Amino acid sequence: MAATRYDDLDDEEEDLPPVFDSLSLPPPTPRRKGLPWRPIALGVAGAALLGGGLYVALATDWLESGPHQPEGPRLALPLPERLPAADPAALASAPAAPAGDAPAAAPPTAASAAAPHAAPARALPPPRAEEPGVPQQPSARGSIDKPPSFEALPDLKTAGKPLPTAPLRDLLRRSPAGDLPSPGADGREPRQAYARPWEGPADQARVAVVVGDLGLDRIATEVAINRLPPEVTLAFSPYAANLDQWIRKARDHGHEVLMVVPADGGAGIPVDPGPFGLVGAAAPESNLGRLETVMARGPGAAGLMLQGDGFADAAEAQMVLGTARDRGLLFVGPGGAPPDRTPALAGITSVIDRDLFREAIDFRLNQVAMTARQSGRAVVVLHPRPLSFERLVGWLGQLAPNRLVLAPVSALTAPPPPPAKS
Repeated sequence: MAATRYDDLDDEEEDLPPVFDSLSLPPPTPRRKGLPWRPIALGVAGAALLGGGLYVALATDWLESGPHQPEGPRLALPLPERLPAADPAALASAPAAPAGDAPAAAPPTAASAAAPHAAPARALPPPRAEEPGVPQQPSARGSIDKPPSFEALPDLKTAGKPLPTAPLRDLLRRSPAGDLPSPGADGREPRQAYARPWEGPADQARVAVVVGDLGLDRIATEVAINRLPPEVTLAFSPYAANLDQWIRKARDHGHEVLMVVPADGGAGIPVDPGPFGLVGAAAPESNLGRLETVMARGPGAAGLMLQGDGFADAAEAQMVLGTARDRGLLFVGPGGAPPDRTPALAGITSVIDRDLFREAIDFRLNQVAMTARQSGRAVVVLHPRPLSFERLVGWLGQLAPNRLVLAPVSALTAPPPPPAKS
């Protein structure tokens, strides 16, 4: 079949067959060509825009010319001026105005002279009174443009007194993992021999600060040793190189030392604690061997700090507490055990830099201060980061005025409880 062609669909109407006669209807009128409406519409729109622009320009010039405006009060908003910084000493020595006297009028400024009818500036509300007895941090907004850095931390006013050499040979016992801390023949324990001596006021609440995971970053570790107060306890990672040298240097600057015990995060928290870390699903012999390796890497430490809240809920956590008691070490962290397996213990009040921004750290530090005032003691844990050190140093400067005292964590632990009588 031949292909159908559609070329004749555009033919003129006179070529169509005369079908209208058979229908007795008049033939359709040929379609007339319309006017060119698009150019006309574009021309009208352009003229309207041009006329509107001229109208706005003339009206603006007429309004700004001045003589056409009626006389009367006008609203003028004075621009703020940059005032010189106030001298705190001058403000402190200035006499206070009597309660019944009206404040003296401020000298006229350029803005007020230009606008005599301007409304007076709105007075600022008085500063909000802070809760008494809680150390307040310096304003975090003041240094928001300056990123924190280790170099910006202030130097210590007085250096810490060096602690005695550690470890002591009579407080070590040989094992397959190496030399392990152990009580001496005279009953003295490593937690006592390696602790920083402290005799503080008995009528003030104690706050202990522990910096964890040291030894992995050289600069951060140097800053913690050299620029934090000697009452701050330093906890070293078992994965750090040259641990014996770091521990010796920390003690030379007056810091007592702990060893960090890595641990997994528990069920549903995929955290690898590394080859020395404790795992809740591992066999007890495996975890004990890892724990002894950690203790052997820091024989001059006064105790252990457990990281891993999930592991604290496992049955193996009691093994850690019991081993610390047998070795004469103190323990910082979560967990519980029977009295005969409980060492000298200090629970962690807050890890202040879980959220690493200023407001969160300041909020947790103030919570720690309130806890210390209520219970008499609190333990702060943080990591060696510039922001953490910056907020901590500012907070420590406010402890003494609020009757809080910084102490090493060994001063917050009680002796191990005696075994339960059968």
